[in-house]
Amino acid sequence: MKKILYTGVIALLLSVAAKAQINEKYTFVFKLHEQTRRYEVNITERKDTVLFEWGTLRNSLWQKGIYKMGSQNVEEGDGLSWLQPVDGCEVALPVNETFGIISRKALKSLKDKAWFVYNGTTYRKVVEEATDKQEFKEKKLIHVLADVDQTNMWIVDNEALPLIYKLSDNPLGIDWNVE
Repeated sequence: MKKILYTGVIALLLSVAAKAQINEKYTFVFKLHEQTRRYEVNITERKDTVLFEWGTLRNSLWQKGIYKMGSQNVEEGDGLSWLQPVDGCEVALPVNETFGIISRKALKSLKDKAWFVYNGTTYRKVVEEATDKQEFKEKKLIHVLADVDQTNMWIVDNEALPLIYKLSDNPLGIDWNVE
């Protein structure tokens, strides 16, 4: 009887772990043409949708909105959305776009082949020399560099949420880091 009970408890725990949802909170700090904007971001997963719920204080008013990504975006997307946040808007991204993350398919390519393609640009893994930045070591970041425009990205090595932790030298003038 105990064996059956233990097996049942283990099965229940495994099923709960398998259905674990993304529920992360971050502060994104965007730099755009020498201006700095801080956004509080809650990233949650509900059924087959990942939500980036953002909020920021602007002109003494709290502004907020949502970017929505379906399972196809998160699994197979091949382009970043550069849509500017608009107060009060819920934006469902086109199926090939992600916001603030790369797709799981792109992360798999990066880990298997040391490169991936996003927005038509190839990003290659950078072989890092030893770094003193403890936060980069702790977060298991993968550094990539774009072939064409030399954009740098540091991506969290996490299949559930391959967050773009830092983006710099972007020719669009939009850089960010996550706190």
